[in-house]
Amino acid sequence: MVFQSESNVIKTFNTGLFVSFFVTFCLGVVTLYSATYNSSMQSLYKTQLIWFGMGLSLGLLIFFLDVQVFEKIAYPFYGICLALLTLVLFIGRVGGGSQRWIDLKVFHLQPSEIAKLAIVFTLARYFANEEKGPPYTLRSLLVPGALVAPFFVLILLQPDLGTAGVLFLVASSIVLFMKVDWRSILIVAILGAVTVPIAYQFVLRDYQRDRVKTFLNPGRDARGSGYNALQCKIAVGSGQLAGRGHLQGTQSQLHFIPEQHTDFIFSVYAEERGFIGSVLLVALYIAYCIYGLRTVALARDKFQMLLAYGMVSIIFWHVFINMGMVIGILPIVGVGLPFFSYGGSSLMTFMVATAILLNISRKKYIF
Repeated sequence: MVFQSESNVIKTFNTGLFVSFFVTFCLGVVTLYSATYNSSMQSLYKTQLIWFGMGLSLGLLIFFLDVQVFEKIAYPFYGICLALLTLVLFIGRVGGGSQRWIDLKVFHLQPSEIAKLAIVFTLARYFANEEKGPPYTLRSLLVPGALVAPFFVLILLQPDLGTAGVLFLVASSIVLFMKVDWRSILIVAILGAVTVPIAYQFVLRDYQRDRVKTFLNPGRDARGSGYNALQCKIAVGSGQLAGRGHLQGTQSQLHFIPEQHTDFIFSVYAEERGFIGSVLLVALYIAYCIYGLRTVALARDKFQMLLAYGMVSIIFWHVFINMGMVIGILPIVGVGLPFFSYGGSSLMTFMVATAILLNISRKKYIF
């Protein structure tokens, strides 16, 4: 029988991971309040707190679950997410030019968010039970590729290039973690170099190609496609060393920054807290990832190890892409900042990922 006493739960609790997550969320709520201050969306921070409460309840349940449950439900969960991603293309709610949400009356469900969890569950189970072992070749990766491809294509059709990109990067991180033959990596790199220009010309939509052009030259259309990038840079730069202070950011309070409560909330924070505050936030995310990777080392088996690594990858790629696009080193895509950006589905996804990491990091005692 596997169990853990209350004293052992406290003793082995991953305090560093929880503290870095909780402090980041608190900073996020304060910033969300500022981002929506004196606007029609001023109550969004209250809704975010409600989602946080629900996430804590769900997280507490997940924390005490046997991790084997996630292995058992991996494939059924994959099937459910696949059905939801298909369904959203037919009955999904349109917002911001994308059809991403299913209206459940009580709340709007975004299947692409929980799809990130599903793909980690699925790949972790597949590689945990795969008998051949590393190094993997392209032929041996056909099955994982076939599992990822439907999710990637369906999300791309919404269209949601940012989430599709995160899904691909998370899946790739897990695959590379399992060790891939170097010749296979070289072949993929060559194929990527050949297909990227083709995809740019024939797969990307006009506005997506425009974003790439704007990324390369933000000043080409300062009042149009380059507006978001320029305003974000102005906001981040105006924060200088110590920031303008809470509710004192001119870019955010005058609402020059579009979607400043979701995709571009980091620019609000950077303007108000400055370089020092931004370094603090980056340090919190780094601490989260370090404590998350320590969980990978504590994993009792291959499935838990891959599951933990996948959860850390979800957080890492969101942070890297979101901050990168705000400061101008990456093209602008629709990727939120974990525990910061407003959104129920995304916050619940990140909190579930955190709860799973806290669960795996616990040491089990068998009597």
